[in-house]
Amino acid sequence: MPVTNPTQPVYFTTPLLPVARVFHQIRATATDRTLLQRQLGYSQASITRHVGALINAGLVEEVRSSVDDGTKAGRPRTGLSIDGRHLTAWGAHIGVNSTEIVVSDLAGRVIRHETLDIHVPGSTSSEILGTVSDALTQLGAGLPEPVNVGVAFSAHVDRDGLITSDSYGWENADVGADLSAVLGRPVSIGTGVAAMAGTEIIESPLQASEQPAPSTLYFYAREVIAHAWIFNGAVHRPHTGRSPAAFHPENSTGSHPLSTTKTLQKAHEQGIRARSLAELVHLGSTRPVARKILDDRATALGDAVASAIDVVDPDTVVFAGDAFTTDPAGLRIVVERLRSRSSVGGQLRIQRADQHILRTAAIQVALHAVRQDPLSHV
Repeated sequence: MPVTNPTQPVYFTTPLLPVARVFHQIRATATDRTLLQRQLGYSQASITRHVGALINAGLVEEVRSSVDDGTKAGRPRTGLSIDGRHLTAWGAHIGVNSTEIVVSDLAGRVIRHETLDIHVPGSTSSEILGTVSDALTQLGAGLPEPVNVGVAFSAHVDRDGLITSDSYGWENADVGADLSAVLGRPVSIGTGVAAMAGTEIIESPLQASEQPAPSTLYFYAREVIAHAWIFNGAVHRPHTGRSPAAFHPENSTGSHPLSTTKTLQKAHEQGIRARSLAELVHLGSTRPVARKILDDRATALGDAVASAIDVVDPDTVVFAGDAFTTDPAGLRIVVERLRSRSSVGGQLRIQRADQHILRTAAIQVALHAVRQDPLSHV
């Protein structure tokens, strides 16, 4: 039977439904009923009702633990944690030169994962999506059918669910419809950097107070240079639906001048035959020319981020992508560039995303609908 595919990409935000907020808080804090009532500001009856519904659905389980109160045995109490081990979701993050695919349970715990060496440029969207769909089907073989499938892209997904990307070589690719047609089920889609930023929301406990949540700039640098803003518990969606151009030089086509591919090309032009960024970083410890190429890239990235911070003044900046995870010395240069700007306040928190952020972004897209309305997906 044909599947009706949603055309709009996922909008990453904190949950609004009370039962979804309870589900979120249990996952984020491994709390108990008493703390839930205090943290979320709900009545005891509401907490009991929502927790009971989540337990009956197999999404939450009670955990007996012991609290150290100074006595020999301690006082037993009943905590809550996410269950959902019997349910799965499929996720993928399609990058320019590699793709991460993953099967997780509904707590976001990884069951299986694989990295695919897929080079997107030069292939049609249908070819790439067909390959990824086949790989997901094989990865999930023998496991329960997924409650949802989510695919994130390094390229920007506009508000109609279409991708136009020089890096990918795609024009108005209707990725959601293509994926749904191949997989025979609805598929959630999203822009990768927005999904990465969404992990910051998912990992943060909710507050009962009405104070605004901290603002965050999420900056990604690998083959694609991209960013996303988090304001008041939601990842900002561009008003026009177009890809934000703050870090893109005018009249540039193909790979971004600061991408890993362009960085390696510059090294090759100067006689340094590094085949990967990790190899170039290693050579930089003994060859000053290699280190200068990396430092110049880091300086340009730092100046770009500082310009954005000048305008919005966020609480936190998070860096993701191999420009930072593979090159710690480059990250230090970026941080120094930020700290040297008088407009960057001393309270700015700067942190690096974990090295598995692409896999996490795939899970985020796959599970976001479940986290927004958990009882409707079981």
